[in-house]
Amino acid sequence: MSALRQPRLAGIVLLLAAALLYWLTLDNGLRPGELEGGDLITHQYAQVQARPSNAPGYPLYTMGGWLWFHGLKTGAGWLGISPNPTSLLSSYSTLWALLSLWLLYQILLHITRSPIRPQGDWPLAWLLTVFYAVTYFFWYYATTTEQYTSAIAHTLAILYVYLRWRDDSPRRSSTSYYTILFLAFLCGLSLAHMVTVALVVPPLLAAVLWQEPKLLRRPGLIGAAVLAAALPLVSYAYVYLRGAAHPEWWGTGEWASAGAWFWSFVSTAQGQDELSWGLVPGAAFFANGFPQLIWQELSVPVVVLGLLGLGALEKRLRLVVGGTLLLYGLLCWVDRFGNWFQVILPAYPLLIVGVAALIHRFDGRVIRTGRAARSSEEIDFSVRPRRQYDVRNTALALLLLLILWRGLASLPDADSRDRPGDTALERPTRLLDQPLPAGAALFAAKDDALGLSYLIEIAGQGSDAHLVDKFEASQRLAQGKSVLVTADAAHLLLGELSIAPASISGWSGAWVLLSASGAEQPRQPAVVLQQPVGDGIILEGYTYRWGGGLNLWLFWSVAEGASPADWSISVRSLDGSAQQDATGPVFGLRPFSSLAAGEVVIDAYSLPIPAQADAIRLILYRSRDGGFENLADETLRLDGGD
Repeated sequence: MSALRQPRLAGIVLLLAAALLYWLTLDNGLRPGELEGGDLITHQYAQVQARPSNAPGYPLYTMGGWLWFHGLKTGAGWLGISPNPTSLLSSYSTLWALLSLWLLYQILLHITRSPIRPQGDWPLAWLLTVFYAVTYFFWYYATTTEQYTSAIAHTLAILYVYLRWRDDSPRRSSTSYYTILFLAFLCGLSLAHMVTVALVVPPLLAAVLWQEPKLLRRPGLIGAAVLAAALPLVSYAYVYLRGAAHPEWWGTGEWASAGAWFWSFVSTAQGQDELSWGLVPGAAFFANGFPQLIWQELSVPVVVLGLLGLGALEKRLRLVVGGTLLLYGLLCWVDRFGNWFQVILPAYPLLIVGVAALIHRFDGRVIRTGRAARSSEEIDFSVRPRRQYDVRNTALALLLLLILWRGLASLPDADSRDRPGDTALERPTRLLDQPLPAGAALFAAKDDALGLSYLIEIAGQGSDAHLVDKFEASQRLAQGKSVLVTADAAHLLLGELSIAPASISGWSGAWVLLSASGAEQPRQPAVVLQQPVGDGIILEGYTYRWGGGLNLWLFWSVAEGASPADWSISVRSLDGSAQQDATGPVFGLRPFSSLAAGEVVIDAYSLPIPAQADAIRLILYRSRDGGFENLADETLRLDGGD
């Protein structure tokens, strides 16, 4: 294989290996607390709904995420695939992570060029990039829904384009002109993305003017560069238009107009305290684990070599990398609430650039043997002292050990697939995994409501169902409509409704149907019994269906003149492996003592039993004298329903 093709093939292998690693550890679930808020869930809703993300909105990042999510989802639909929405959203971070790795690899190749290796030292660049790929923070944010990997790619893109300009500028003025405009555009992108990326701009501008001071005498170029840098600001029109169309997205606060909200939002009014000096400058620098966190992740030798390696960089590149790291440190010092976290991730690859430069300095400097070093004889680059060769090979071997150490150390926490705590959507999934009425209005307690909202709005489950609050539930009942409420939240909602429902019945083993007068369509039992079971209680019949287990509806009434006690109900499999109990019909919301003569109430249950079961057991009982008293013990056949 030619020396020209080796770096390219190695880069392809690097990206494929990283993509496989991140796919195998890609986030596919949510913890209960994650649904309550925070950057992760905010970005997911923003990318699915094309809504502004955290202030100031990350407009370009969010619009890209919207295209990524819906494009992949549509493509998967054509193939008959239903991808996990959390994984689909997290893969957008993976896309930026892979771009970051490619850029870092190209930068390392660029700075390790030498007459011996004109394409760069690809084994060294490859191993250093792999090491960065398995550092914990980068790996974790490459597999979860956050914007940090895009900020890393953005920073490295600026550095890479600068290197291309630095080397091409003396030879091709036309190319240099357009490269400067592109570099200005990349720097301006920070205004519409993560603002901390702009910390690279001051040292970058100083390095550019150091190399080409005559640029200051070109007002046309300066004007064009300013326009290129300002161009990304146009994307904020998206933030305004989407926010104006959806006032429900504005959050907490009072604004007289969409314009007032917009300026408050993009100025990050709610976060200005976090960007101030605070009470104790430097507190976050130490209390939040910075800079200890860097050398814990990269190891002390890598951090030391990276800092020493800044001196091995070409002087203008040293200004860019070293100046950026210095500004990162200053931001970390003054930011009391820890916005250092936004710059700690791009600091890692910049230190790795220093490591590469230092190793390259030992290996790639011009080698002269005794006489050649003292004369003007032509240098033979094939002559490589054994000592220099050992230095490079030793460095590569140590890098392999570092990769093994860092990868094994990062894996337990960076692996976001199938985490034991990802249970936030389990119960909401069961709540939606059953037939719901068309246009169902759902009410649930906080945790269930957050999960249902996620499944409906992001995963597209639940058909055309939608969530309502207590005020909307009251309005629907006043309009003659119905509301489905989870059994756990039914007592809460009934106590806060401004209008009492005309009917309360069981819709399923987890849902209660609240209906206005005439809103509920009459339901009749498929198996008609009209069987007295005692104490004036009559089992009119039952209906059952199979689907995720047994779904059963019991139809109760009371005889004329009867005053039954409040008997509890237990529905059980014959072998006792599954049962569901209630303190009365409809999860105790309609006790037998509340039923009027001639009124039929529908009571719903669900049992996780196989469809081969041919009967179930129904018991009516109550607590008595430290034990239980049974009123009825019936066997219901499962061969007569629909």
